[in-house]
Amino acid sequence: MGFAGGMDNPKDTLKNLLETGECVVNIASEHFVEAMNSTSINAPFGVSEWTLSGLTPAPCTEVKASRVKESIFSVECKLMETKQFESKVTPGRKTGVMAILEGVRFWAREDAINGDRNIIDPAVLRPVTRLGGITYARIVDGMEVPRPDYEEEKKKKGGVLTGLLKEEEEDGGR
Repeated sequence: MGFAGGMDNPKDTLKNLLETGECVVNIASEHFVEAMNSTSINAPFGVSEWTLSGLTPAPCTEVKASRVKESIFSVECKLMETKQFESKVTPGRKTGVMAILEGVRFWAREDAINGDRNIIDPAVLRPVTRLGGITYARIVDGMEVPRPDYEEEKKKKGGVLTGLLKEEEEDGGR
C-alpha cells in the first residue's frame, strides 16, 4: 500500500496503520464510488468517515478495524514493515511511504466468488481505482489470455521462448 508524503506528518489512514499495526483494505466498487470519495474530505483527525460517507461498518475477526459492509471484497491486514522514500529532486524531503501488509483474513460476497472460492468475478466486483488527484477509473471490460506452458513453448519454432532457448544454447545450457 502506498501513501503520499512522509511519516512525519501522516494522513489519517497511515497514522492509524502506524499506531495500530493493522488495517482493512476494502476494494471500492462502482455502486458506492460517491460514498467512497466522500471519505477523502479534509476533515480533522478523529471525524468519523462512517458518518460522513453513510457506509456501514462490519466487524472483522483478525483486526480491530471494521471493514466496509458494502465492499464486495475486503482483506484484513497486519503491517509487516514500512519504507519511507526521499525526493530525488529535493533531498531531505519525504515524498512517500510504502507499507507491506500481510492479508490475514479475506471477505468476499458470495455472489462474486467462484465455486472453488479462489477467484472474484470482475463483472460483479466492478472495481474502481483512484488514478491520482480527483481522477478515478472503472474496469469495464476484461479479457482472458491463456498462460503459456513452458514445455509446449519449447516445442514451437518462433514461440515466446525462441530468444531464451537460443541464449541457452550459446551459453551451453547454463
